[in-house]
Amino acid sequence: MYKNFKTILLTLSIFIFSINHNVLAFHKEGNSQTKIEITEGLKKKDVQTKYCTSSVKKIIITEEIIDKSENKTIEEKLEEFDADNQKTLIKKEYFDIRSYHSNKAEPFRGSLDIELIKDLKLIDATTPFSNVLSFYCIQSLPEDSSKIIYKLNEKVKKLYNQLATDNGLTKASDPIGDEIYTIGIINLDRENLIYSKAQFIIDEENKRKKAAAKKAEQKKKAQEEKNWIAENKQPLLDKIDKKINGFDDKISKVNNDYKQLKIDYENFEIYFKEKIIEVEDLLEDVDRSQSELKEKAKELRSAKREFLSENILDDFKNKFKATKRVKAKNFKEYKELEKLRDAVANAKNKKKFTKKNKGFFDRWEILQTSKLNIKQQDKIGALSLEIKIAKSDIDNKIDGLILEIQNLEEEFGSKLPWNLIIIGIVVLIIIIGVGTYVYLNNRRIQKLQEEADKKVGSLKSDLEGRLKDTSEQIKSVGRAAARSGQTGASQQDQVVKEEPKTQEEIIAAKYDELVSEYKEALDDFAKVAKFKQKWNGLALSRKERQDGTKTILISSPRAFEKADIWCVTFSDKYFAFAGSTVRSNMATYMNLDFERASREFKGVFSISTGTNYTCEPSVLRKGGAGFVVERAGKIVFPT
Repeated sequence: MYKNFKTILLTLSIFIFSINHNVLAFHKEGNSQTKIEITEGLKKKDVQTKYCTSSVKKIIITEEIIDKSENKTIEEKLEEFDADNQKTLIKKEYFDIRSYHSNKAEPFRGSLDIELIKDLKLIDATTPFSNVLSFYCIQSLPEDSSKIIYKLNEKVKKLYNQLATDNGLTKASDPIGDEIYTIGIINLDRENLIYSKAQFIIDEENKRKKAAAKKAEQKKKAQEEKNWIAENKQPLLDKIDKKINGFDDKISKVNNDYKQLKIDYENFEIYFKEKIIEVEDLLEDVDRSQSELKEKAKELRSAKREFLSENILDDFKNKFKATKRVKAKNFKEYKELEKLRDAVANAKNKKKFTKKNKGFFDRWEILQTSKLNIKQQDKIGALSLEIKIAKSDIDNKIDGLILEIQNLEEEFGSKLPWNLIIIGIVVLIIIIGVGTYVYLNNRRIQKLQEEADKKVGSLKSDLEGRLKDTSEQIKSVGRAAARSGQTGASQQDQVVKEEPKTQEEIIAAKYDELVSEYKEALDDFAKVAKFKQKWNGLALSRKERQDGTKTILISSPRAFEKADIWCVTFSDKYFAFAGSTVRSNMATYMNLDFERASREFKGVFSISTGTNYTCEPSVLRKGGAGFVVERAGKIVFPT
């Protein structure tokens, strides 16, 4: 009994050993699976050996027999089709093979890369060395290389131990350790080695190759798309920018027209009110005793009611309030262009350019012909024209009548005043009569005097002596006076004689004269033209976009008389004063805490307040096409 039990136990041990060692590997981690039809003579053990796996099962699959005739047409197949006929089924036997190796072995020598099974987390530093080799079925090349049989025997175990020693281990059952695991390489530098990868490794390698190829293809497509965008984006951006710049120029022109309209309107308002005062003063002083002057005065009064009516100013005021600066954000077309530009600038996808209807090219096709409907432009232009016509009417009708009245007054003033002449003649006759009377009376008195002279003849010599003494005294006094006169003249010559002035004194005197005449031009508008001519006046304005830290002034489109900044020069020195319109429109510049003054004179004049309006000039120097502010001036507005 005991002997039989021992025999059975030995047989079982041999069988288990055969299961564990004759089949090289069974990788539960691998998902590889295939099946082969069982043919006559094909045994399970043969399949296990061929595919190097113990996971081989016999399965039965029921299949339908399908007529594979290729000569029948579809109509014939439909005619033969009978839904009631039962399908012909057949059962077939297959071997279901899992976790197997490739049945094609290859020679191997060198370094075995185990990074893939590391990535799949199938091994770690504690995994036995032999287990790692089993994933690749490392074996010695059989003597009969035409028949490669995967069979683990003593020679293979000995080989694994030798390979373990080659890699710094004691035996094949030792863990691979941290060094081999970290490096990811096993040294297999021996001759006559073959290997066969587990199928899941082959599948994973193919999967990764496909992924790498797909990634490379995606990268290629991405680069092609990037190149396409680089080639097509900038030209489209340039077109959009050109369109936007055109809109900006149009908006800028309208705003410049509005700015000029504001100046023209404010100047016209001042001119209009001054002209009313001038006409009223003239009508008050005109000499109505002259019929011609009286008639002209009536015409002037009638023209005043027509061309200097307060209704005109009220109408202009209402129309000016209806005008305003325009902003790009208020226009749908402008906002659409900006949205398109931002989208194009940030685009990294070709499809966004070429997409039907909503693509960038289609959107641009619509927007490139769009226009800005700026209604303010018509309002500004119409009011500007009305102001010009109103001023022209005043110049032609009002000023014409004023000039005629002044000419008539001069004409009447140049005529001889006969009434005064007659009165003068009468007075002259009276004077002549009185003179004749006086003359005759003097003659009578002279005769009486001669008689008196004869009576006092005895006193003549005494009188002559006294006269002689008196004459000597007068001569003495005359000589003394002459000497005194010469001394005084000499002293006067000394006082008059002056030292020649230095260049600095001459420039200082010239500067004082310039400042004095500038103040006179501010007080009297009629002197502005003379001031400009004498001091080579130029109209300047502050450059809108400044470069660097220096403030640049350029030529103003306005006339000198209406410019905000006057440039004058002498002795190669340039100065900038605030124009007369600044003083006449102080309220505008002082409004909103000196907002306009600070904006238009930034870097040119500092702004402050005081008792009276004054302007200290800025010092300029020539620079390119304009002037550079070397030292800023100061404008003091009255509080």
